[in-house]
Amino acid sequence: MNPNACFRTLAVGFFAANLLFAAPPALPSSPASKPALQSEELTTQAQHLFDAIRKDQAALGADFFFPKEPFIPLKDVAAPEKYWQQLYRTYQQDIHQLHQRNAKELAEAEFVSFTLGSPPSWVKPGEEYNKLGYYRTFNGKLRYRASSGKERIIEVKTIISWENKWYVTHLLPIQHG
Repeated sequence: MNPNACFRTLAVGFFAANLLFAAPPALPSSPASKPALQSEELTTQAQHLFDAIRKDQAALGADFFFPKEPFIPLKDVAAPEKYWQQLYRTYQQDIHQLHQRNAKELAEAEFVSFTLGSPPSWVKPGEEYNKLGYYRTFNGKLRYRASSGKERIIEVKTIISWENKWYVTHLLPIQHG
């Protein structure tokens, strides 16, 4: 047998064995402790979300939405990437809807603060079609001062933790049907 052919055969066999017996990709680590209820990073992310709503530019609030990279291995559903895309499109639509609903008072509005809503609770692996657990809170409060000078609140429906940070998964309530 030709030495080059022998080498190619061994290389192909080694590659195939790696595909068959390689360990599956590791899941990202799940948070061991609850993230801080307030932080500079959380405030910055909320400010970005507010700017996205005020300017009707969803991309400005992208850093507050749960990232795709950990979402895909976390979710225990048939097509997690497709599901993430659906959730992100909904987030973008919600930003647009909130802008349309409040456009007049948002014109010269200013961000005031953000607070998480309900006390964060642990969601165990296996609940909500997840392979790993995380903390979840509902009804966060994004406060802003409207053009009129009155303080207003935009409620952020669902926020979850990942690697010691908080992320939005649902901005407005989920519409079923």
